[in-house]
Amino acid sequence: MRTGRLPRVPMAALLLSFLVLLSPDLTLAPLQAVEPDIRLRPIDEASLPLVPRVVPEQVADQRSAGALQPASVQLADAPRYAAALEAARELGSAWGVTFAVVRDGTLVWAGSAGRGRDGHTELTPDSALVIGSVTKTFVAATILELVEEGRVELDESVRTYLRSMHTLSPKITIRQLLNHTSGLADVFNDTTRVGIEEHPEHAWTTDELLAALHAPWYQPGENWAYANTNYYLLSLVIEQVTGSSLTDELQHRFLGPLGLAGTRLLTPTDPGGPLEPAWTTIFWGSGAMTASAADLARWGDALYTSDLLDAGMRADMLAFNDHDYGLGAQRIELPGAVGYGHTGLLNTYTTLLWHFPAEKVTIALEVNRSHVDLGGMLQAEPPGGPSLFELATGIQPPEPTPSPSPSPSGR
Repeated sequence: MRTGRLPRVPMAALLLSFLVLLSPDLTLAPLQAVEPDIRLRPIDEASLPLVPRVVPEQVADQRSAGALQPASVQLADAPRYAAALEAARELGSAWGVTFAVVRDGTLVWAGSAGRGRDGHTELTPDSALVIGSVTKTFVAATILELVEEGRVELDESVRTYLRSMHTLSPKITIRQLLNHTSGLADVFNDTTRVGIEEHPEHAWTTDELLAALHAPWYQPGENWAYANTNYYLLSLVIEQVTGSSLTDELQHRFLGPLGLAGTRLLTPTDPGGPLEPAWTTIFWGSGAMTASAADLARWGDALYTSDLLDAGMRADMLAFNDHDYGLGAQRIELPGAVGYGHTGLLNTYTTLLWHFPAEKVTIALEVNRSHVDLGGMLQAEPPGGPSLFELATGIQPPEPTPSPSPSPSGR
């Protein structure tokens, strides 16, 4: 995947960033910030399932009138999707994966392969996994809707909306939070890491979290560095402006109308949830949502192709900077295909939401392992068959470029 340029931030921030790169092949700049993997259990390769659990074309249920139509993949393609998904799981050495593709507004296919992190529970196409920073697409869309409603201004100081936060620079704007140019240090640091490791049952308050923040990395607007703090603060702005909880706003604006019944924001009181209270409260609106792959693909299709946002606001969202980041959206590229969406990495979960505008296709890939090569998984080919990437987009993989022959001198 195409990489962005590294921001000029203090060395400590860079060192922290490098701890969480997804892989040598997937080094998108926003993933250099601190979605930690500190509890990854070793994978027993011998226990990984060999046969995928998939659903053919009738998989999609219509949970509400706003849901998309059932899948319409050709019968001949269903087993090819299943084989490609298993090849992706094997390449990622993951317990389990889920995948969905929406084309022209219709859910084409959704399936799953493998098991949950417990090594026993079989994943299904409806399994909701942690989506990490793909959560930011929901928060950004909420803020942009509030801008359309005249309740928030992109270039207004965040202190206008969060008046009690006197330690925040009044120069930080809503736009700078959305595009990660605020200069704020990340919520994941030495203090919060210890908290997660030693007291995962503790639900962090906003005051505790802000007190643990390190000094800003740079002055507002002077550089770029991905920080989950930005979207934590945007979540507070949403609650302050609307008088509702972030959970209620997401449900009212998007989840209910779009029929995304398998998607929700996690809370510290969730019994037996996939994330413990320290995780859900520290990462909250920056990463603590779960969704099924089908829901996520539906969401991306609605966000990037429908009238969910007006054309001007969507253009602002997709105005990418030199680091391939817009307002809650990333530019994502593989050989032969360019699109946008967002990636996520939190705890033991990795996620990709990717929309291809030229092909009118949106895909979602969820993996219950961190630090995987998402690009490689999408392009993994089963014996004699096409990859998920080729099946979903119709884009043929580029021919490999022959290596130049060495000169007789060996130079």
